[in-house]
Amino acid sequence: MSMKTEMARIFAGLNKSDRKMALELEHPARGTAALDQERFTKRVRVKAWNVDGFPAFTINGSYTKAAHVLMLPGGAYTLEPSGRYREMAEHFAIEKQVRVTIPLCPLAPEYTALDAHRYLVRVYSFLAAEYPEDEFFLFGDFSGGGLALSLLQELRDTGNLPMPVRTAVVSPWLDIALSNPKIKIVKKSDPILPVEALKEAGVRYRGPLEPDHPFVSPLYGNWDHLGQILVFSGTEEILTPDCELLAEMAGKLQGTEIIYRKGARMIHDWILIPCKETDATLDLIFAFFLEEALGF
Repeated sequence: MSMKTEMARIFAGLNKSDRKMALELEHPARGTAALDQERFTKRVRVKAWNVDGFPAFTINGSYTKAAHVLMLPGGAYTLEPSGRYREMAEHFAIEKQVRVTIPLCPLAPEYTALDAHRYLVRVYSFLAAEYPEDEFFLFGDFSGGGLALSLLQELRDTGNLPMPVRTAVVSPWLDIALSNPKIKIVKKSDPILPVEALKEAGVRYRGPLEPDHPFVSPLYGNWDHLGQILVFSGTEEILTPDCELLAEMAGKLQGTEIIYRKGARMIHDWILIPCKETDATLDLIFAFFLEEALGF
């Protein structure tokens, strides 16, 4: 672990990051505009568009491959994405030479999972029609990771759209109810995620759906025929017990390959911290997407 990552873990505890997130979830900010078009670097071209009044941004670099990443930001299905997602999208477009689309999904408590899924399917349908030559990849962190895996299951079930080639998720929220008994043990070492506040946010997000519905808890869905999925989580976060359950299922699945990487001493969603571990994780993800590394 780098000094920067260790300091981030220590400061998260000292600054009571879990309490801060609990307050943010109770009173989520709106209109933060961190992904507004004019905030992107001039080194990329950004196309702003919308579906049903909800915006999306497609980012291109100078030499774009026929590879298209649908990036789903985290935020407990409630919080607007920070500027860090803009920075990552710029990096992907410029350095990895892929096209990136970031949809700003309907958020709780104003909307529910049904609204988010309806929106995302329409977004994906638009992209498939607009960029017919592109291969699509799903990438999400935290709640965006859970949403990516839920969407993947939905796309397989509907069967009328091309399946993403590969999917990568970091610290995915797999069970909206956080019912795994091991979470009580792990939460002692998680300085960021507030369990009870997340459970309440989960209730607001799932709306009329049962807590085990795959739209909100992909862990309980059908995992067959989803292709290759790369999953990361850290030892210092409450979402890891469910990631471990998913990894245990891997050998029993048909048409799905799950590759699980657990980061020792890594905190929740460390890719939001610019550090060498983040660089290494993102490099692994794109090697996985573009088949550029041994071991995948």
